[in-house]
This record gives sequence, structure tokens and C-alpha cells, in this order.
Amino acid sequence: MSQTTTSINTKLIDSLAQIILSLTDEEQQLLAQKIQYPSLSSEELEKKREALQHDIALGVEQLQNGDYAEYDDSTLPHLLENIKMRGQQRLQQEQSQ
Repeated sequence: MSQTTTSINTKLIDSLAQIILSLTDEEQQLLAQKIQYPSLSSEELEKKREALQHDIALGVEQLQNGDYAEYDDSTLPHLLENIKMRGQQRLQQEQSQ
């Protein structure tokens, strides 16, 4: 019984591998997103992607305009604590929704 299950699983894995390898780059990215975020719909994933692109564009603009802060050994610990605190707050917010 164990050997039959193993051969069936191997055949399934081989079939899945062939399908995945035949996907376009865009389809592979979509598959990776679905695996990473299985509970999100395509629309939610697209919104998250658009928000990320917007944030990146904003960051580039801020860099070009000199709108950024430089940190050194004395100010870096405060920045890290601030990032940790904001991350925890965001996580709590997402879990309460």
C-alpha cells in the first residue's frame, strides 16, 4: 500500500512540475502569490501589488527630492525600535480585521 501511494504521489508531483514549468513568468508569479497568500483573492493581491508599486514610486521621489533622514550609531537603535513598534501595531490591526 505504501509503495502505491508513493508512486501516485511521484506521478502527481511530476505532472505538477511539468505544468509549473510550462507557465509564463507572469503565471508563475501569480502562482507564487497564491501559494504565499492563499486566502487573498486576485483582486486583493492586485490591490496589494498596486499599493506596493505606489509606495516604491513615492520612496524614489522622496530620495530624489532629498526628503530622507540619515542615521548613525546613536540614532539607529531608536529607528529600529520605532520600526518594531509600527510593525506590531500593523500586525495587530490586520489580525483584528
